[in-house]
Amino acid sequence: MKKLKVFIMLAFSTVTYSAGSMSNKGDKKSSEPDITKLEDIEEEEKVKIADKVNEIDQTDADHISIEPFEKAEESKNGLKNISKMKKAPAKERGIDRMNFYIPVKENNRFTTFGEFDYRSNKNIYQWTLGEGYLNINDSWDFNYRIEREYHVGKKGANSKSYVWDNEISFVRLNKGFKIGNQSVSSRSILGVKHSETDTKLLKANTDYKFYVGQRLSAFFGNIGMGGTYGEMELSLNGVKGSMRNGYSVLTSLKSSSTLGYGFQWSNTFENEYMDYNNYKGAIRSKVESLFRWTYELGRNWAFSPEISVKGEKYFSINEKNYTFEAVVAPYIMYSQNVTDKFRVYAKAGPAYRVEKSRYGETSESRSKFAGYAKLGIEYIF
Repeated sequence: MKKLKVFIMLAFSTVTYSAGSMSNKGDKKSSEPDITKLEDIEEEEKVKIADKVNEIDQTDADHISIEPFEKAEESKNGLKNISKMKKAPAKERGIDRMNFYIPVKENNRFTTFGEFDYRSNKNIYQWTLGEGYLNINDSWDFNYRIEREYHVGKKGANSKSYVWDNEISFVRLNKGFKIGNQSVSSRSILGVKHSETDTKLLKANTDYKFYVGQRLSAFFGNIGMGGTYGEMELSLNGVKGSMRNGYSVLTSLKSSSTLGYGFQWSNTFENEYMDYNNYKGAIRSKVESLFRWTYELGRNWAFSPEISVKGEKYFSINEKNYTFEAVVAPYIMYSQNVTDKFRVYAKAGPAYRVEKSRYGETSESRSKFAGYAKLGIEYIF
């Protein structure tokens, strides 16, 4: 009986041990494949992540290395085009219609007009045969003015004189520049002036001035409600004089301001060093000022009272001299467009003139009523 109990216990222990051993072996076999799969998954994920990073890096590299250079090349080409445009400055064209500047697109202008100036001591008949400009190309213009005057004395002063006052010039528009924030236009000028006075008592005096010059101009928008145009010019003149050849140097300053509400103010200052004819190192100074108000009475009419002052004096000569003139005049103005390019214009009114002059011991002074009339046509093309 004891032997049977021992045998049963041994058998049960053996079966238990075998079951435990099988159970441990099965657990081991089931867990080993799972560990291997996790390691493989981790390696695959690392490879995928690395490939993704490489793809992103390659995409960013392509984006950085190509697009900015394309944009830079486009900007470079754009700057080249802009620089080409800057090399050819545009000309500004305009006409004076009843004291106001009107921009136009036409590049050529021609006008001819007659004037009658009634004064206490003489009458002046003046005909400007032609005045204007012709466009040669994008840079050059041809300017011209052909003027003829006929002076007739009064009150026993049996004096008549004929005057020519002509000028032609070639004007080149140069590349502008800036002084601070202010744009400045530049022009080079090459021209000839012809002046001639012929009387019955004296031999005709004829002078020719051959000149080269430089003109700078600018528009100041902060001076006056409508802005101010300023101009400075320097010219060197070779003179073929009626008595003696020589030369002169002329400097001039001009300004024209639109003050607002129809008010305008223009000024001119000239200073010329003269060494020809009877002038030996003489200096001529001239000042002109014009203040006016323009009120439009309709589409074609305007009322324009104005005050003008002009003075001139020669320095460095032996004789005392000066001339002074002041005029107060209310004018009526007219302008009628026959077509878009052709118009008729006129100006007339009474005036009160004050004139004073002196040369050496001779002086003269007069204050009288006078009159003025002007009629002309203009064609732009």
